[in-house]
Amino acid sequence: MSNINLNGKVVLVTGANRGIGLALVQKSLEKGASKVYATYRSEANRATLAELGERVVPIHLDLSDPATIEQLPKSVTSLDVLINNAGIFSGADLLEDTEVQLRNDLETNLFGTLSVTKALLSFLKKDSPTAVANLSSIAGLAAMPSFGGYSVSKAAVHSMTQSLRGKLKSDGISVHGVYPGPVATRMTESMEMDTTPATTVAERILEGIENGVEEVFPDAMSEQVGPLFLSSPKSLEENFAAF
Repeated sequence: MSNINLNGKVVLVTGANRGIGLALVQKSLEKGASKVYATYRSEANRATLAELGERVVPIHLDLSDPATIEQLPKSVTSLDVLINNAGIFSGADLLEDTEVQLRNDLETNLFGTLSVTKALLSFLKKDSPTAVANLSSIAGLAAMPSFGGYSVSKAAVHSMTQSLRGKLKSDGISVHGVYPGPVATRMTESMEMDTTPATTVAERILEGIENGVEEVFPDAMSEQVGPLFLSSPKSLEENFAAF
């Protein structure tokens, strides 16, 4: 897998108006990206991105709205790195989860992410190395029963990432799976657990992309979970089942 230096490159980050996404935009700028397309879902969040300077191009994108995905390529002129960060979280187990919510998890986290990737793929097929990074979760490596639908959708993202990696390798496009644990974002505010700052997570994600790391474990918990998953998936399943 080829290494990529982000200096002078064009990056697109979905779900970029807060949390990990916003930190990815800021860290990409620090690494010298020439342009960062930064997508947002709510118009109220556009101002946050507009304040980051002329190298940042805010774009409206809602993964649950196919029309906004279809419009996305019209807002992009060039691309080197696509970071699929946008997603939703539902904190219910599968026996409590409604079918509607489970379908929403899959429509957004899996189908929305795949649709964005397919829509932008032509920009990534070029002579120089390019990359796609998909944010799954440690819950996508082994299910957390309390987060049933979320775990299912992020496991699907993990499988999708492997499929894309196999298909796109011959095109010189590296595909990276990112597996965060608890990160200090709005999503984890109500959870009683240690978290890693989003800026730290973003830095490690970008370092993983630049260094050609296929499975990126960007925070304190995922650094422990990753080796366990790679060595003994069943042990990780049993550990998570006890949460």
